[in-house]
Amino acid sequence: MFKKFFWHYIINYKNYNSSLLALIFVILGEVCFKNKIFAQSFESVKIISVLSGSGTNNALFKATSSTIPSLAYIKAQKIGGPQNGFFTQQGDDIRYTAISSTSGIPGNLSRIRFTFLKSDKKTPIEGNNFRFIINDIDGPDNEALATNCDANLRFLGTANPTNLIVANLPPNIIAVGSLEENDGPTSRVMFEFSNVSVIELDNYANDGYLKDFDMNNDYPISTPLYVRCKTVSSSLYTQNSAEIEKQPIEFEKNNDLVLIKTNTIYFDLDKSEIRADAKKELETVLDILNKYPEIQISIQSHTDSRAQDEYNIKLSNERAKASANWLIEKGINSARISTKGFGETKLVNKCSNGIDCTEEEHQMNRRTEFVVINPEVIKKEE
Repeated sequence: MFKKFFWHYIINYKNYNSSLLALIFVILGEVCFKNKIFAQSFESVKIISVLSGSGTNNALFKATSSTIPSLAYIKAQKIGGPQNGFFTQQGDDIRYTAISSTSGIPGNLSRIRFTFLKSDKKTPIEGNNFRFIINDIDGPDNEALATNCDANLRFLGTANPTNLIVANLPPNIIAVGSLEENDGPTSRVMFEFSNVSVIELDNYANDGYLKDFDMNNDYPISTPLYVRCKTVSSSLYTQNSAEIEKQPIEFEKNNDLVLIKTNTIYFDLDKSEIRADAKKELETVLDILNKYPEIQISIQSHTDSRAQDEYNIKLSNERAKASANWLIEKGINSARISTKGFGETKLVNKCSNGIDCTEEEHQMNRRTEFVVINPEVIKKEE
């Protein structure tokens, strides 16, 4: 009901005033005033050239970063949604131009993905911190950008004051244009991600509308207002029941994510070695990767809340890599696998710092999941 009301409001209300905008911003986004947050240190990235696919929805860009020696390319793809678009280079940024047969939000959606790659053009780099700033999101009923809060989004930022409406539709957060504006800082939105090598965004734009994705602060926001995600589970980007019925039985949906269906893979306390009981589950993953040779996966590992935060991030990264190495040793191409450690940031129960829990309860958090990062190819294999 809330989402239906929100989209009805966005589509039909054409004359926002500043006081109403501020009210909607505070109600729908979790604005951080009491617990003040600051922009993270992010890796500056410049686009050098287009290697292939300029003017298409699947382009490979030559990129450089003084702080990420392993970064050589960025793959930009349109991966979903009812509408299309194409990528080009704009200065040292990536431009995406919408091709949409439908005018107006939410029908003018296309989902896009950026993958940060090593020099072999296939292997994702290790997770790093990235900032995207996108200029000039027009409205009303023209443009918006959204992303999944579970994808290591640290926060969304806008100018203060802003001409954007920021709404939390968990697990997603979205910035919607409310006024038509040319190159104005109050229509800019900033997404900051932590420890990622793949970023996905839902792009809402009418035909011919373009967005420049800046990764080196070409469009600075001098007085940013930061918004964190709320943590209620539901979905903005949904499938209808017929699409869900078509999902092969080897996979399962978890909000917007498609997971390889396995029993939980657990790890011993302070260990990253693959246990005997985990090998059976990894055999299942191996069989599925062989059955669906186009699938790429992100292996995501987690720890319990004991030990220091930094240590737990390191340990979970080691656990994810241990699972990846097991699969690679069995013949899976390393280019199909990326890894990500979340430490204790995604506990599945109450067992956070200072809470008394049994060993069995803590073990539930020491887990590994196999997320399909290109689920659009699964149906090709059915």
